[in-house]
Amino acid sequence: FRAGLLSATIPLEMSLYLLQERDYVPWATALEHLQSWSKLMSESLPYKLFQDYMRHILDRVTQSVGWDDTGPHLTKLMRSDILASAVLCNINSTVKEAKTRFQRWMDKDERIPPNLREIVYVAGIKYGGVKEWNYCWSKYNSTVVPSERKLLLKALGVASDPWILQRYLLTTLDRNLVKPQDVKVVLAMVAANPEGQLMAWRHLKAHWHYMQSVFGNGTFTMGGLISAVTSHFSTDYDYHEVSLFFKDMNVGSGQRALKQSLEMIRLNIHWVRHNEEAIYAWLNNYLLRNNTGRLKRGLPSNPKVGGMK
Repeated sequence: FRAGLLSATIPLEMSLYLLQERDYVPWATALEHLQSWSKLMSESLPYKLFQDYMRHILDRVTQSVGWDDTGPHLTKLMRSDILASAVLCNINSTVKEAKTRFQRWMDKDERIPPNLREIVYVAGIKYGGVKEWNYCWSKYNSTVVPSERKLLLKALGVASDPWILQRYLLTTLDRNLVKPQDVKVVLAMVAANPEGQLMAWRHLKAHWHYMQSVFGNGTFTMGGLISAVTSHFSTDYDYHEVSLFFKDMNVGSGQRALKQSLEMIRLNIHWVRHNEEAIYAWLNNYLLRNNTGRLKRGLPSNPKVGGMK
């Protein structure tokens, strides 16, 4: 499909099967691809309709999996994936429950089952403010459990407030705040956040020479930073920006990663350019037929009007 050999409407038609699906493997596979689509379309016209569609297909299964941390291993994995996706695309009932659990954790130190922590942390930070973010930051600094530290480090990057994201990016310039080996995690999470994608790129450009002094040109880390920050870029402007910035720069061992990143941006541009009209039309027709989504909200009926890259 990424090679352009398959129409975007075919995976969308297939995804309707998920409305009846209750097994882990099909959902895990589908969510991986659908979330990838979401990141690529974050600046293109179908994005809001796509979020409505995600809420539509997740609604029933979210109620089915519930919040009780019980059942076999695959059931628990499915619950984690489904609720995490429901939080990211803002299903109200899931966000409300997750925020309630976050509040109880913050106010009363009420334990959150390990399988539900990512969901609760992400909801508290994404739909909260400075207070919630600072609480998780303090927990990150006080816990000695590596898995918990990594989980908090990732969750801190989903904030919706650009001011918070900028403060978070600046922590990567102080090794006492974020260890050098964790800098890539911070940049990758902020870059994967539609609110922070361009901020992460600006941060990498502004502090490139500092990063080089920390990691050195002989390591593959610099290439990893390039990949982490640019992997979701999908416009001609993005490609030009990355090409121009690195044009006469010695990136050392990062040269291969730079080449691969530019090729990935090209693929992303091609994917969006060849699919956004078909995706928009399919989503618009499906959501209208099913009386759901962004009905009568003043969206342009012609995909070429407004929002095109």
